[in-house]
Amino acid sequence: MKRISKKRREVEYSYAFETPSFPLAIRMEENAGDIVSHQHENFSELVIVVKGHATHLVARRKYPLIAGDVFVIGEKKNHAYTDTSDFTYCNVLMNMKSLGIPLADLLTRPGFQSLFVIDSKNTSPDRFSNRFRLTSEQLEPVLRKLKTIQGLIPNRRFEAIAQFMLLICMLCDCYENNRNMQEFPMRMGQLIARMERHCEHQFSIGEMCRTVNMSRAAFYRQFTECYGLPPIQFLIRMRINKSMQLLCNTNLSCGEIARQCGFTDASYFTFHFHRAMGITPSGYRKIWKQEQVEVKSGSCKKGHRA
Repeated sequence: MKRISKKRREVEYSYAFETPSFPLAIRMEENAGDIVSHQHENFSELVIVVKGHATHLVARRKYPLIAGDVFVIGEKKNHAYTDTSDFTYCNVLMNMKSLGIPLADLLTRPGFQSLFVIDSKNTSPDRFSNRFRLTSEQLEPVLRKLKTIQGLIPNRRFEAIAQFMLLICMLCDCYENNRNMQEFPMRMGQLIARMERHCEHQFSIGEMCRTVNMSRAAFYRQFTECYGLPPIQFLIRMRINKSMQLLCNTNLSCGEIARQCGFTDASYFTFHFHRAMGITPSGYRKIWKQEQVEVKSGSCKKGHRA
């Protein structure tokens, strides 16, 4: 049973994770009764309904739950369960940023964007009307994976994280195979994944709105709610991230990096880079190279003493 602070109606971090430095936990809630409205303190919750049914209250709306339903509740999002009957569900409690999981190309997966980013933050009226639902054939291996992770967490945490990463991939595969590709949030997930892969492309707001089949006002609102930045600023942030990799790992000129990242010229690139990072691209590259020299020098000294 969930332990919820009566004073603040929160599932507290200290309860969710026995070891604060390892914010990953699997909790199977069997024959669960009604759960009062609550939120999570500094972590998200991946929910997989195993059997039975219930009513989920979120964003002041009610949605029926049955076996196979999968969704993510982000931190500071109120939700509750009522009308439970033989209701069993599995909670995966997680703080992915604190776990330090390298997302890498996972960011280019529509399933990841839809389920773990958009799903956890979006509270629009149709948010749960097109719920991602595993088939019985898909649910069985997912539950086996969850049991494996649960058994590894106490003493074999490296393997637990590895298996958790595989679980995410499994869910992304199922999501992308099961969803109607024209529905929100899959459309939004596809757009973000495309932007991650091709941030140098000159995406227009009109093109973005057509991709997700939304009006300009609704798109701005939904995008900013899910990603914390308006669309164009988010795209510029993607380009800055890509440029940082090129500055560190290549000898390309700032002009060439600007071109590869979608900036019109070196001056425009420098303006946005300095605005985001508080330093020029050339200054950032210089500091990074100095740090690498210091790291190598320190390693050599340790080796010499040894």
